[in-house]
Amino acid sequence: MSKTARVVIVGGGIVGAATAYELAVKHGWRDIVLIEQGDLPYNPGSTSHAPGGIVVAGHSQIMTRFAEYSRNLYAELSNIDDKHLAFNGLGGLEVARTEGRAADFKRLYSTCKANGIPTELLSPAEAVELVPYLDPNAFTAALFSPMNATVRGYHLVGDLLARAEATGGFEWHANTGLTDIEVTDGRVTAVLTNNAELPRIDCEHVVLAANIWSPALSEKIGVHIPLAAFEHQYAITPPLDEWSDVDSSDATQELRYPLVRDVDVTMYYRIHWDQLGIGSYYHPAHMVRSREVGETAMHPFTPEDMVDAWKLTQEIVPMMRDRKPEFETAYNGMFAFSVDAMPIIGESLQARGFWSANASWLTHGAGVAKSVAEWMVHGETEWDMRGCHLHRFVDFMTTEQYVDAVTQKNYREIYDYIHPKQPITEPRDVRHSAFHDRHVAAGASFTTFAGFELPNWYASNAPLVDEFRDQIPDRSGWEADFWSPIQGGEHLAIRDRAGLFDLSGLGIIEVSGAGALDTVQRLCSNKVGVPIGRVVYTLFLTPSGGVKRDLTVARMADEVFWLFVGEGTLPMDYEWVVRHATEDAVITDRSAAYSAVGLFGPAAKDILGSVTNANLDDFGFYRGRWIEVGMSRVFAMRISYVGESGWELHIPTESSLAVWEAITTAGERHGMVLAGMGAMDSMRLEKGYRLWGADVHTEHTPYEAGLGWTVRPNHADFIGRDSVVAAKDEALSKQLVCMTLENGTPMGYEPVLSGDEVVGYVTTGNMGYSVGTYIAYAYVDSRHATPGTELTVEYFAEGFPAVVVEEPLFDPEMKRMKA
Repeated sequence: MSKTARVVIVGGGIVGAATAYELAVKHGWRDIVLIEQGDLPYNPGSTSHAPGGIVVAGHSQIMTRFAEYSRNLYAELSNIDDKHLAFNGLGGLEVARTEGRAADFKRLYSTCKANGIPTELLSPAEAVELVPYLDPNAFTAALFSPMNATVRGYHLVGDLLARAEATGGFEWHANTGLTDIEVTDGRVTAVLTNNAELPRIDCEHVVLAANIWSPALSEKIGVHIPLAAFEHQYAITPPLDEWSDVDSSDATQELRYPLVRDVDVTMYYRIHWDQLGIGSYYHPAHMVRSREVGETAMHPFTPEDMVDAWKLTQEIVPMMRDRKPEFETAYNGMFAFSVDAMPIIGESLQARGFWSANASWLTHGAGVAKSVAEWMVHGETEWDMRGCHLHRFVDFMTTEQYVDAVTQKNYREIYDYIHPKQPITEPRDVRHSAFHDRHVAAGASFTTFAGFELPNWYASNAPLVDEFRDQIPDRSGWEADFWSPIQGGEHLAIRDRAGLFDLSGLGIIEVSGAGALDTVQRLCSNKVGVPIGRVVYTLFLTPSGGVKRDLTVARMADEVFWLFVGEGTLPMDYEWVVRHATEDAVITDRSAAYSAVGLFGPAAKDILGSVTNANLDDFGFYRGRWIEVGMSRVFAMRISYVGESGWELHIPTESSLAVWEAITTAGERHGMVLAGMGAMDSMRLEKGYRLWGADVHTEHTPYEAGLGWTVRPNHADFIGRDSVVAAKDEALSKQLVCMTLENGTPMGYEPVLSGDEVVGYVTTGNMGYSVGTYIAYAYVDSRHATPGTELTVEYFAEGFPAVVVEEPLFDPEMKRMKA
């Protein structure tokens, strides 16, 4: 028997069940079918075997939103039997064994305040009042999160399925495994199953929510989902005499204390009536590829992996010190780890109608389902998806070798606190720019960008620190990590003379053909129907008027446009352009064919003029043209992200090193320096230039972000036009403002307060070496956005005075940029 459905959801874990609930209950969709390879509601995936900890408190804004939404939905769900409670809202306790972790608790306390999540910093003695079975001498500090919770996954799944089923538009089929997905003319048309009574379901959409099984299933249609399964130990002791007064038949007595996370040693604890449950990542990474997972997410327990973890348990739980590691229940449960520890969601470009809803656990599952459903129904989501997008991965990131290496790293670092400026630790040297050997020779300290090794600063520029010593404040501790005073020296040397940047982090999307202008104009908020040789700064907008991307567009020929975007977002941007292109437009990724450098500073014109025969005197701002540098033809654009006069030079990759050599040789006579990403960030910040993904993204309108000048609603019917026209006439509830601080070095996501009231959060921050003050940009309530307003930025649980100022702080009249 075949069946027809609008949507087939593959996987009956928390994400699949919650997606069915969102589509059927929240959005009123009908003809929804869910298939699950095992039983339901207790299925063979991690939803059913997971100990159920819901951790809302975290440093990531989007993951916090996923978790908060999930937690609140779970709190509304009902028990499906009387053995357990579906939801227990006792909160969660994290303990610190090290000074570094205790300090990070303070940072997390402040971040949570910015995200509206309550937490409490506790002493060990205060923590033991909440969880009496802990030894207060085993840790130095604690953080209590009252919104954290503990749940039973199969209860949640059962109630979500029942609520979706009650709409009359949803049905589910257990013991029905996916065997194949049919794709016709680039669209999914059907799924095939191993259920003889339901072998085929014709459909418009497929939502793959099978998590650790998903990569093997999606590869059938050429879609790569870069995640792997890892074993994680969970063991439950026999009944303990110390808790013998507990009634194990009473579901309300199962969990009497908050779940405890011993994060420095990657372990956690929860009670099961009179038994202690012990979760441990404190063992070697046991990776299982998707094709090798088997029928269940539970593997046999490996006692040798619990030996060291048991010793750690004895340190923090005194009642275990005289006991042997004997367990009533023990297993190795498998969980999904993606290559960047983020969910993987969105619609495939090559198989339209195929949706990924993967790499999510119980904590974030319902929030992920919410976003998937919104995306399917409305074509966009309430929350920005840049960190979760299916198409965010550069091609190498989906290779088996990369997935193996980076997911194993992510397992080892699961509870690590990560500095916001810290580059990925491994694998490194995946991609090199054409200038890499020159960077190494100059002593570059590298950071990573879409796999590229790009300079953060150069050790060869150390003498600049002495030259500009009075303008480079010292840093220490956390603030000094992944920073060097050389960044300040490079910044100031460029302002004084000139600097050369490796801009290999830029990508080029070419739009050509008869439909080129119509396509680009439909995508862009600014007018791009300009003469050949003009360059335009513009935005991609979402249908609701959020900023999808900021970019530069150059009209290369009558029917050719180059769109310059960040290499890190190139796959997403390319997908967006292709998805909205007209049939008579050709979309080509030109990124690999060209390398790029940026030559900026007061001496930039003299340096470039000495290596080209082009007339630079009539080279206007926001203009682009082909020029000769040595024996190479280079596309030069008169723009700058650092607030100085100069050029971006896009060079055929095969001849780019010769151009680099010509410019560096000519630059020596003018004191030009090589400069890294650290200097670029501080320079753009004091010039007031936005960093997409931090200062602006889809949750912000152009007007909130101070980019309203890029919106030209009268010239074309671009995506989001009606929404931004309406938004322009509305009072702003929040605005991006520039603030200065005399002390403190916030880097992003710290709360901004007026008195005791949280009124916003920091987006980015850095030292403005040219203007002599620390700068932070922040979204704040509009009533606090007036220049001169005094506010407080909380950083590591300490308040630092800040004042809102007019922007930009550097060269507000654009005299240097247009010189």
